[in-house]
Amino acid sequence: MIAKEKEAYSGDDERTRYGHRQEEDVAFHLRRAFGDDPEVVIFNDLRLKHGEENAQIDHLVMHPFGFIIIESKSITGEVRVNAAGEWQRSYRGNWSGLKSPLRQGELQQDILKRLLIEHRTHLMNKTLGLQGGFAGRQWKVLCAVSSNAIVHRDDMAKGVSAQVVKPEFLHEQVSGLIGARSMVKRALLFDTRPEFTKDELERVSEFLLKQDARSRRAHAVETVRREVSRRPQPAAKTPDAADSAASRWAVNEGSIRESDSKALANKALANKDLGNKDLGNNGAGYSAHGGNGIGDNAPGSHELDDQERCNKKQRAMARQGGDSSAVAVAIPAAAAVNEAKASAESVAKPKAETRAETTAPPAEAPVGSPVPEACLASPQLSEHLDRITARLNASAATQAPQEVRVQCQKCQEKDALLGRYGPYGYYVKCQVCNANTSLKQGCPACEHHSVRLSKSGAVYSGHCPQCEHEFVIFRQPD
Repeated sequence: MIAKEKEAYSGDDERTRYGHRQEEDVAFHLRRAFGDDPEVVIFNDLRLKHGEENAQIDHLVMHPFGFIIIESKSITGEVRVNAAGEWQRSYRGNWSGLKSPLRQGELQQDILKRLLIEHRTHLMNKTLGLQGGFAGRQWKVLCAVSSNAIVHRDDMAKGVSAQVVKPEFLHEQVSGLIGARSMVKRALLFDTRPEFTKDELERVSEFLLKQDARSRRAHAVETVRREVSRRPQPAAKTPDAADSAASRWAVNEGSIRESDSKALANKALANKDLGNKDLGNNGAGYSAHGGNGIGDNAPGSHELDDQERCNKKQRAMARQGGDSSAVAVAIPAAAAVNEAKASAESVAKPKAETRAETTAPPAEAPVGSPVPEACLASPQLSEHLDRITARLNASAATQAPQEVRVQCQKCQEKDALLGRYGPYGYYVKCQVCNANTSLKQGCPACEHHSVRLSKSGAVYSGHCPQCEHEFVIFRQPD
């Protein structure tokens, strides 16, 4: 039974691509041998994390008596292992050392064993009140080398030679390690190995799949953090007129700067001290009840004062910094002040009747007014744009088709197709013209060139690693 398929590779590194092909070849032979065996569970490309240690297991075979870890190694040329267990390989006639894949598998086995033992209380059953565990289970490591590699077995230790196998012989090697399964044969062979029950196999399988998903999420987050940390940070520079203009630009969802808020608060307190005095033709004042009255003959005089004050400040900063583009930000800044004040006055409703209010509309920025480059480089603006981009991507993924119907590449047949799995991944076989069509295709949401394929029952699905869009590619007919 296949619990986890080998994910598709979408990178451009040539060496990694060769390694991926070797893993696909091993996964194909394991599927052909044990795909329909309910007592043998296959995990391909399994990632686990225990404490601060990580393990990436190419292939894990879980059977009734234990575990077999298979490390795939793409080797073109000759392979030798000396008496000390040190590996060597030749490439175009040149010999070089090679990290021992068997030792690597043993380290992964150790992480897997410690992880299972730590969670044995809810993975294993109790027998006569005693908690079951993983002691006495079979733990084996194999190395699957390329089929075209030349293995010098005469120079290897007998035990090491038995652990190095080519993909086409995996069936016999793994079946020999599992051994007899019937009770009669085991009794005749005096086989006393502890055996997993059916529900224990299911619980361990589900646990390992959850650990794999958790480890992949943590790996993705760490990868993003490393990429962000490697991005060049803007050099620190002394404040100038453009920086001041950028800091006054209201990009944080329409809010105004703290300096403008303080100015409005001080002005409100000053007006409140006037009590019930009517300022008449000079402008607006606050009543004793908390309401506000505005003079009939001078509407919007305070708004004009705010604009003039902001214009003067911006002109002074432009003269000091030598950047005339800062003046263009004065009008939007004054508009933000006026909008905030108008919002505050609309909330504070007067308790007594006041005279009719007539206010001048806030000044607006002229169409096509230049935006300083410092404003465009503002971290607040970048964050705002990131949020907009995320929403657009989510909207695009939602609107993208959730099912893409595959057809025969030769005769364009859509109905008479059967899903299959081969050395190069999933494909469909046409029952009309007997042609094979690969299920590998681009993402319908973002048009990414490669997606990860998976199979659940009769449904073949695709998952885009770039935009996280998931869609159905093919449904096996009944």
